[in-house]
Amino acid sequence: MFTVSIDITEAMKGFSKFAEQDDITHAMDEIMIICKLTSMPPRDVLKRIKAYFKRNNIDDSYKMSSQILDQLEQEHDRYLRKSEVIENAVEDIKIGLDEISKSGNPAWIRNFIKAIKLDLKEIEDVL
Repeated sequence: MFTVSIDITEAMKGFSKFAEQDDITHAMDEIMIICKLTSMPPRDVLKRIKAYFKRNNIDDSYKMSSQILDQLEQEHDRYLRKSEVIENAVEDIKIGLDEISKSGNPAWIRNFIKAIKLDLKEIEDVL
């Protein structure tokens, strides 16, 4: 078993300094430095940092880490919703193409092509 000690003191000091200044952009830069040093994803780093600041009653840094984590979670949720829309549209397109291949009726084919175009437009709008 290996034990590794990583010094993130400077990055934590930088984060706290920017949190006091309410500078979210530079505070996020410090989080990314910590992520690189620790090889941990930003959500995990932020959760640990948030807990640390809560335990030590460092309000500015706690609020900043909470704010950044909330933004990260919102962004994550937004991407999940986008992927669900795309998955649903692709599934609808598959069904439409399958129905076109079965049908010989030009009216049905035209309707399914219109539906597929709408699904493609939905995907385009999400992207």
